[in-house]
Amino acid sequence: MKRGSALQFVRMGLTGLSLLLATGLSPLATAVWADEPSSASLKADIEVLKDRLSKLEGRLSEQQAVASGAQPGNSVLQLPSGLHDVKLSGYADTAYNFSFNRPDTGSTTSGRNVTSNNGRVFDRVANNFTIHAVNLALEKPLSTESPIGFRADLLFGDDAEQIHATGLGDVAAGDNPLPFDLQQAYVTVRAPIGAGLDFKVGKFVTLLGSEVIRSLDNWNYSRSFLFGYAIPFTHTGALASYPLGEWGSTTWGLVNGWDRANENNSFKTILGNVTVTPFKNAGPDMLKSVSLSTSLITGAERASDNRNDRTVLDLVATWQPIKKLTLMANYDNGHESNLLHGTIAGTKGPDAANWSGVALYAKYDLTDKWSLAGRWEWFNDADAVRTGLTGLGGSTLDNLHFNEYTLTSQWQLYTHLLARLEYRHDASSEAVFFSNNAGLTNAQDTVAAEFIMPF
Repeated sequence: MKRGSALQFVRMGLTGLSLLLATGLSPLATAVWADEPSSASLKADIEVLKDRLSKLEGRLSEQQAVASGAQPGNSVLQLPSGLHDVKLSGYADTAYNFSFNRPDTGSTTSGRNVTSNNGRVFDRVANNFTIHAVNLALEKPLSTESPIGFRADLLFGDDAEQIHATGLGDVAAGDNPLPFDLQQAYVTVRAPIGAGLDFKVGKFVTLLGSEVIRSLDNWNYSRSFLFGYAIPFTHTGALASYPLGEWGSTTWGLVNGWDRANENNSFKTILGNVTVTPFKNAGPDMLKSVSLSTSLITGAERASDNRNDRTVLDLVATWQPIKKLTLMANYDNGHESNLLHGTIAGTKGPDAANWSGVALYAKYDLTDKWSLAGRWEWFNDADAVRTGLTGLGGSTLDNLHFNEYTLTSQWQLYTHLLARLEYRHDASSEAVFFSNNAGLTNAQDTVAAEFIMPF
């Protein structure tokens, strides 16, 4: 018999004994009431039994508390009603990245040489162990019973520096703060309108792109050029989402702009998305897993400038033709009006900047715990506006474009431990990658090992 069951059995027995004393002995007590000595003695015996019963029940209660993990004498914490159903989750992500170029910029930070994988965002430091992220997320999702929810994501580590929103806890240059970012912090409310209109107000991750900040949800260790340069990471503002029945959903709203916690001009940026599953209720089974997502962001992004908009159209398609194989494609096209070419201000007259690219993905599950994922990508940043890269001697680049292919092997080693091994090759139309002789070259190759612990 289990410990908990045994304790329950003893409690039931004691309860029965108490009832017996309260009922079965009552006639006896009445019958002998006329006999004062016997009656007093019987009353005394009953009081002794009650006292012992009370002490024994107290001991059993303490034993049950210990068996359930609580400490005797400690009160149970009662959460406020608004925090019921709150979920805690997160992950820890660390990796080692090696570049065959053995880059060395010659510059120093905190007394050590800085090595850089040019064109990379999250895996930018070469030949180095990196604590990418420690993430803690608190979330209360919306439900029929609770139309009010929230989510807060705290992000520590190198990734937090890359996604940090301007104006959110900024410090003076040189203060060298702990790499930390409030990745998300928003409140959600479901209004009883039609099938339910959901509002989200606060700071949240972008609707654009096929990849995300949370590395656990990506297929590869490294991020694509599109994710790093073609689209924003986060927004601060308000969104409204509405379901489109079994066809999908749509989301639209106003935000402060690209990776900004505060506004830098008088106009808001429009952000929207429509996601549909066109073949879910029609067509052959092999097409029912098709999902199409279209996102748009447009608005003035430069300080004190309300006219010259930055606009990006983002398309993502996913398809699972068979159980073990998933395919995905991502296309981005961006435009910003009256933006100086290149990275050196004043070298050319004002003109529009354009960028575009496409990324193709494939993921195949070899077993329940082992998968392979590949990515091919082409990214055109003709004016080097998005990447900010320069050529030899700091020269401005006029026809810069990249292509890369990546192969990632992923293993689920334990329930709470995931490992990845990745090879990636980058190539560019201009010499922008650091090489081991402190020069620049048109290609770079890297190998990385990553470990992620979700919880």
